[in-house]
Amino acid sequence: MLAYAVRRLAVSVVTLILTATITFSLVHLVPGSPVEIILGLQATSAEIATLTRELHLNLPVWQQYLDWLGGLAHGQLGTSLVYHQPVLSLVAQALPHTLELSLVAVVMSLVVALPVGVYIGYRARTGVDQGVSAAATVGAVVPGFVWGLVFIYVFVYRLHVAQIAGIASISTAEWVNPLSYVLPAVALGLGLAPSLIQVLRTEVIEVYRADFVRTARSKGMSELRVAIHDVLRNALLPLLTVVGTQFGLLLSGVVIIENIFSIPGVGNLLVGGVFNRDYPVILGTVLVLGAIIIVINLLVDLAYGLIDPRVSYQ
Repeated sequence: MLAYAVRRLAVSVVTLILTATITFSLVHLVPGSPVEIILGLQATSAEIATLTRELHLNLPVWQQYLDWLGGLAHGQLGTSLVYHQPVLSLVAQALPHTLELSLVAVVMSLVVALPVGVYIGYRARTGVDQGVSAAATVGAVVPGFVWGLVFIYVFVYRLHVAQIAGIASISTAEWVNPLSYVLPAVALGLGLAPSLIQVLRTEVIEVYRADFVRTARSKGMSELRVAIHDVLRNALLPLLTVVGTQFGLLLSGVVIIENIFSIPGVGNLLVGGVFNRDYPVILGTVLVLGAIIIVINLLVDLAYGLIDPRVSYQ
């Protein structure tokens, strides 16, 4: 397993470098300049030229890229052109909000998907199964930000029981309103739960047909113990795969949800960087989000061996 992890880490480093290269190329192809945004429309040509030199934006793009890679090799993500702060510091302040929101969303989706998926798999082809499967299919095509807008309309503007600004972090325990924090997590989790339910239902149906389940029943084991000990454990591998592959989509949803609910996370920082043409912020946030996705996928792969000893890493 150690050799496999080392190989995956090596591939991950190459993937991150390619991601950084593509992102760097794309942001420099977008029309507009951060100098124009910083100085405004009334700036003179001399002021624009001076600030361009100060920010080293007058250098060739390839030289700017090499300079950025050199800083990255020393653990630096550059300095924000707008905030005049190290990007690493900005990301460090925003990352806890994004990780907390993502973690709560995943936990909520699993809390819903595990019992529901196992139950409708056990009650396959019944009215309950058909109803829940239809609802999961509809839920799977509705983006998380749509749920977020619905929640804002209902709980903020109609019921006045929540707010969308000043949402606190779990780690600081400075709760303005618990419902204000739960709503974006639920909106994000609703985009993930339907896929987990559908995958788990399919796997549970297949596992229930296996010989070892019939053997367990013949030994007098209760249905609850069979469902938890035999069925759920063998159905977890595909579920882990879906969680790992869907995590990238989850983080893309975080970008929108954070802006809708005014959460000061990495997604909010990224959108601000795009609007301000803040190249170091864009590159730094994309790199961090890409690293998180790669680490999650690696942990999912390594978890296979813990859940199923038959999995080989050769």
